[in-house]
Amino acid sequence: MDQKSIFKGALILSLAGVLSKVLGAIYRIPFARLVGDEGVGLYQMAYPFYTLILAISTAGVPLAISKLIAERQIKKDYHGIGRIFKISLLLLFIVGTMFSLGLYFSADFIAVNFFKEPRAALSLKAIAPAIVMTTLMATIRGYFQGFQNMTPTALSQIFEQIIRVTTVFIAAFYLLPLGVEYAAAGATFGAFTGGFASLFLLTMIYFWHNKKNKVRYDYTLKQTDEGFTDITKQIMFLAIPISIGALVLPLMQLLDSFIVPARLQAGGFTTVEATRLYGQLSGMAGAIINLPFIITTALAASLVPAISGLLSEGKKEHIREQFSQVLRLALIIVLPASIGLLVLAEPISILLYNLKEAGTPLAWLAPSIIAIGLYQTSAGALQGLGKPIEPVYSLILAAVIKIGMTYTLTALPEFGIKGAALGTVVAFFMAAIRNLFVVNKELKGHWFKLQDHFIKPGFSVTMMGLMVIFIFKSLSRVGMGNSLNTLISICLGGAIYFLVLLLVGGIRASEIKEVPRIGIRLLSVLRKLKLVRD
Repeated sequence: MDQKSIFKGALILSLAGVLSKVLGAIYRIPFARLVGDEGVGLYQMAYPFYTLILAISTAGVPLAISKLIAERQIKKDYHGIGRIFKISLLLLFIVGTMFSLGLYFSADFIAVNFFKEPRAALSLKAIAPAIVMTTLMATIRGYFQGFQNMTPTALSQIFEQIIRVTTVFIAAFYLLPLGVEYAAAGATFGAFTGGFASLFLLTMIYFWHNKKNKVRYDYTLKQTDEGFTDITKQIMFLAIPISIGALVLPLMQLLDSFIVPARLQAGGFTTVEATRLYGQLSGMAGAIINLPFIITTALAASLVPAISGLLSEGKKEHIREQFSQVLRLALIIVLPASIGLLVLAEPISILLYNLKEAGTPLAWLAPSIIAIGLYQTSAGALQGLGKPIEPVYSLILAAVIKIGMTYTLTALPEFGIKGAALGTVVAFFMAAIRNLFVVNKELKGHWFKLQDHFIKPGFSVTMMGLMVIFIFKSLSRVGMGNSLNTLISICLGGAIYFLVLLLVGGIRASEIKEVPRIGIRLLSVLRKLKLVRD
């Protein structure tokens, strides 16, 4: 898989991720109006258990399967690919069914003893069957990602979200007369209908793909075949560490919800003030910070099968080049996102939340975009190199640093909520540094390029930051309102960054060409203007 394919695959997954996020965010407003806060509460109660089970059972599965398939695809071992796919499908069906039945039959116990709300049992039971669909989807998505084909995953994500949102409204509307708990349960059932629709689409694409490419898997057992146990061990070796890593992040957020308000109160804030500050940090600043990770997560997912395939061929030099290129692309994305939010933290908070105060935690949290982007990219490289446990160790280190710094700094009056944000930034920078150290040890250096990774994007983002400050202040002096001023500053800032990056050779013609639909035409225009280098 060349660097062009990684970029294209990551871009496809990113666009699908953005669209899915938009669909997932838009429906919440009319849904809340329809069922009220009580219905939303019952609806939301089911999802933490559902997402927790999914993190345990499927978080690492697509990457694990994609890695194993990529290795065999390089060797043209199509019989081996067929066995991996068949065994993965069976294994995940068994695991998904177990978790699904477990959640369904324990729903009443969970609702009464954990939520203290018996009506939530209906929502838990309604969402339980979705687990089976999701585990099977994870297998087929991993299969396609192993062939470096990200389009089926992207299409299935969008289709799943459309069907889910449609089900939410239809079920809520027709079941509301029976009671708010039935409306909430009908809405949570959307996870199953969306999953079923997505699985159906993936299955159709699977058969179409195999027919088009004349792929026929011989499932007859041969003497040299790896057994069910061997393949299961390989999948678990890769998937379990990734799943554990997926659990560390929500657990860190859960600990934050306990530590931050309590330590703010210890520092002299009232209960109401502490709650508001925590809301500004997690619910407002955190929601904005997470947006760039749609792209870096996609880059990391594209990197895993690419490195796995090269590793199976013994092409260490090519792996260095792949990692170097993807890291450069990640930095090109996270640097402007971080600096843009840093310099426009207050105006963006006013624009989105009409709350200037939320700009403080946003500004302090903004550098974490760089840290987490570096962590995700290096984690993808380590997973592809067959070292999936290393990113987990880095996250555990981050969790220890995060808890220690948050507990200490948040209670100090001079820090307050800024201490919690600073703890996140430092913790993830340390996790990223540890990951990069291990990658460097595996690749024996020669992947870091000072000009490409630091000087060119660093100079471009510095010019962007200075110009954004100048533009915003200039527009403010002539009486431009905050909303329009902020939007203009963001758009011009992005254009300036892209222009400077082109002028210093930070973006290459081959990368622009890979942009779907418009890449070739855009490259032609930029060449005429002499703004791009080949």
